Amino acid sequence: MERLSPLSYAFLAAEDVDPTSCLVIGSLAVLDGPAPHVDEVRALVASRLPTVPRYQQRIAPSRLGLRAPSWQDVPDLELRRHVTVRQVPAPGGRAEVAALMAEAMAERMDRDRPLWDVTVWTGLADGRWGLLSRVHHALADGVSGTGLYRVVFDSEGPADEPPPTPPGTAPGVPVRSLVAAARGALALGAALLPVTREGLLGPLDGARRYAWTEVGIAETEGVRRELGVTVNDLVLSAISGGLRELLLERGRQPDAHALRTLLPVSSRAPGTAGHPGNEVTLMLSMLPVEHDDPVARVLAVHERVTSLRRAHEPEAGVVLQALAGLLPFPVLDRGLRWGLRLPQQQISTVTTNVPGPRTPLTCLGRPVRHLLPVVPIADRVRLGFAVLSYGDRLAFGITADATSTPDVDNLALEIGDAWRSVLVGR
Repeated sequence: MERLSPLSYAFLAAEDVDPTSCLVIGSLAVLDGPAPHVDEVRALVASRLPTVPRYQQRIAPSRLGLRAPSWQDVPDLELRRHVTVRQVPAPGGRAEVAALMAEAMAERMDRDRPLWDVTVWTGLADGRWGLLSRVHHALADGVSGTGLYRVVFDSEGPADEPPPTPPGTAPGVPVRSLVAAARGALALGAALLPVTREGLLGPLDGARRYAWTEVGIAETEGVRRELGVTVNDLVLSAISGGLRELLLERGRQPDAHALRTLLPVSSRAPGTAGHPGNEVTLMLSMLPVEHDDPVARVLAVHERVTSLRRAHEPEAGVVLQALAGLLPFPVLDRGLRWGLRLPQQQISTVTTNVPGPRTPLTCLGRPVRHLLPVVPIADRVRLGFAVLSYGDRLAFGITADATSTPDVDNLALEIGDAWRSVLVGR
């Protein structure tokens, strides 16, 4: 009997504490038509589901709540409740897709069933259709969540080699020593100082908005080599540039202490990307929104992330999770719920960056043209950024609180502009 880790359980507790949260991750694949019948997709999923046993298990609470919940087999899984169909409102363009994405990703999952689902979207513009894959964060992290792709997609090329270290992640983070972990804990402690009131924190209303932009990776090869930076540095710089413009448009000061982002860092061993569960730690970095110059901004990102790694922040996160696993579950449960009820003022946003498939995908013979990622928001964090690669493209998916961030479409445009600005600004 496998029980939920403290981190996986925390995502359930967060939903229990905050009725406006939905801790579900996912992505929308946009494919060429014609759209298949939903029964064809169900048959495909049924044929491959045995390859991912966790997707045939539900969460079972322990008796009296004395131990963490466990994963329990569901022998009579009702596939019709997990693979459904949905019509995109006419004319099925960008606005309609974004609105439906926001609505779908705010819908909580039934915990009495396995925590995943796939929805066929019909009626997209240009004769295309979509496939929305959702997985609860208690079941998978951003890296392992892409394991659902194996159930619905085929690769047009040879099987991918194990992906390189994804931008912003460090698989198999080694805890070099207790001294290193202690240094990392001190760095994390310093990063928990509140951000300035010019930031974007505040209560959520439950409804969401979604927007996205896509950029090319190959076009940045020259600037990465010239400046000595990574794709992830460019990602964080582009988001910082977009947020800088958002603050200015709202009449707020984009100072150096305005916005701090949580950066998930994979702690997976090589070759375990498809394994379920949450094997992730974190870094906390201020975003350099104070810099107007795009080159200065990307260099500031590079310096800050490098400094956090040298301070062993990711290692500290691994150790803290291990220590949490040693606590009696009732103590852990009460501590989590108490902490989640406090109005946090340290983290302004979350930025996930996950390596997606490097070779073209198909579903039932139809090619996948776009993969659009989604990250959940909760705990007073009104903006979240999910970045997913597919081939030589990066998609930035933005999840926003509907009431406080109605200008999310402009933010997506600003991020795209900020990505391109560094190419001409050096």
